[in-house]
Amino acid sequence: MNIRIQILIVIVAFLIMLYIINKVRKKGIELRYSLLWLLLDAGIIVFACFPQITSGLSHVLGIKQPTNMLFFAGFCFLLPISFSLSVSLSRLSDKAKRMSQEIALLNKEIERISNERKDEDVREDC
Repeated sequence: MNIRIQILIVIVAFLIMLYIINKVRKKGIELRYSLLWLLLDAGIIVFACFPQITSGLSHVLGIKQPTNMLFFAGFCFLLPISFSLSVSLSRLSDKAKRMSQEIALLNKEIERISNERKDEDVREDC
């Protein structure tokens, strides 16, 4: 890998890391989600600084091209991120459904109480 490309990759990865840390600091993303992204970013930096690791891993795993090894590693890192986001989305969907049901029940109760008071006011007027 060309040294210029390595330097560019490291600089971009550090900028992305700073962006993620800034998002966590400003409460734009939760820490638990950012940890996987930071781990992925650190992996990119390691592979960019030490391309022989990529070559060695690709040889050990039987992958012919180190570039294919990088795509495979990226895929392996993105799977847990995708899974954790799916779990969170499912949990939030359940919470939204439960909250809307509770709001509907509360509105029904408010309507019942309001109707009872109207009936009492009508009785008092008579």
